[in-house]
Amino acid sequence: MTGIQNIVLENLGLLDCIAMKLKALLTVTVTIILMIGIAARVIASSGREYVGAERCMECHQEQYSQWERTGHAQILRRPSQSGAEAIPLPDGYDANSISYIIGGFRWKALFLDRNGFLVTSTSVGSGGNQYNLRSTKWVDFRPGERVPYDCGRCHTTGYSPEGHQAGLEGITGTWRFEGVQCEACHGPGQKHMRSSDKADISVDGNVCSKCHGIEPYDVITLNGVFLSGYTEVNQLVSGGKSDFTCVDCHDPHLPSQESIKVSCAACHEEVAEVYKESLMHRVGVTCTDCHMPPAGMIASGNSDRFHGDVKSHLFRIDHRKNLTSVVKDGLQVNPGYLSVDYACMRCHHVYEDRQWAASYSTHSHEIKITTNVRIKQFQMVFASVGLLFALVSLLSALSLKNWLFPTVDKKRMVGIHKHSAWITLYLYVFLAAMCIYFHLPLGTRPRIFHLGWFTIHPIGGTVGILIYAGKILTVRMLKKGWQKPGLFWGIMLFVFWSVQFATAVL
Repeated sequence: MTGIQNIVLENLGLLDCIAMKLKALLTVTVTIILMIGIAARVIASSGREYVGAERCMECHQEQYSQWERTGHAQILRRPSQSGAEAIPLPDGYDANSISYIIGGFRWKALFLDRNGFLVTSTSVGSGGNQYNLRSTKWVDFRPGERVPYDCGRCHTTGYSPEGHQAGLEGITGTWRFEGVQCEACHGPGQKHMRSSDKADISVDGNVCSKCHGIEPYDVITLNGVFLSGYTEVNQLVSGGKSDFTCVDCHDPHLPSQESIKVSCAACHEEVAEVYKESLMHRVGVTCTDCHMPPAGMIASGNSDRFHGDVKSHLFRIDHRKNLTSVVKDGLQVNPGYLSVDYACMRCHHVYEDRQWAASYSTHSHEIKITTNVRIKQFQMVFASVGLLFALVSLLSALSLKNWLFPTVDKKRMVGIHKHSAWITLYLYVFLAAMCIYFHLPLGTRPRIFHLGWFTIHPIGGTVGILIYAGKILTVRMLKKGWQKPGLFWGIMLFVFWSVQFATAVL
């Protein structure tokens, strides 16, 4: 038995030794696998770290100087940051009780309290928590509600939806840097910073869509009569410009007011050439005034006048339709174009109506000062000649009354007076016929004229009829052409032609 026991014990010892060696081998193997995993993770993440805009500035000073003046740079700031001190804080709050300021660049400013929740009540009561920069007024935004801040995806750089920034429970997610910095669009810059290779940084013209568009991109929801905010990409897609990207027209490093790098005429040369001679162009109306009206709203707007505070990117106007709204999946959405409510009536609401706008806007590019600049010049010539002969008629009448040039041959002066007076009448009839032909819809549609703007024409024409009727009645029937009544009508004719001359020149 003793021999057998010794053999068993020896075998058990051998097994223990083997087990220990296997355990050690397993430990080494696991350690190696973990180290390989960590190394792989480090390698994979190498170059994917965010470095911040200040590091980008070291090589890209011009772009950095442009960017720091934009809303991107200022969309989310601490109260202590430069420039933030100019933004007033809600009643009852100071810089120590506000963790972040949202916005405060062009439209509005909202505020996060020390716990990261949106400030929705002040010391005065609920509301009064949104500061509108243009009106410098405090208005309500979701008054009295408990609203967490979940906008970090578009307001910060290096955003992660996990956790709470700085441990503030009201903030959803974390980020590396406040504001939309270089790397929010170009991706993490550590690798590029080390290599200076353009291949190591992202340049994607479609990157704007993640914050300036809402999926699905072919739907534009409405906020009342206004296009919903942050749907610029949706507007391009629905408006027939799906092949456009924001950077086709904008330099993304510049403030939006300065960022346009191509004009409308660059693509619409023929239309622009026609428009240069139009009435609208002469009074200062630009392409974007009508085709990019403020149809969206971020801070404030007037729904009665369809006047918001953010430009539309739909471009297309359908003058035939009423307020552009259809129902899709239970939501009020825009079908991909603007009506005259947005393009015309926000300016013409005082004297005109939609029916006028629908008719007029059809040919607003072609409607000229008098249908055509050449016709305008023609009118100026005839008005000048009419004024000249009206002056000759008046001076000859004064001479016949011996109030002027008393020594001139009276018989000759009578001839001059009669001929000059009749010439002014012929010119008046010709100008009246020309205005009727070119301004009324007797031929092509573009001859329709803007009754509000050209009220001077029918008024002037009516006054001319009355003055010439009075002159002829006084001279032919009452035989008082050389008396005060005749002189009165002569003075009125001179005043009438002076007004015609002034309206033609101005």
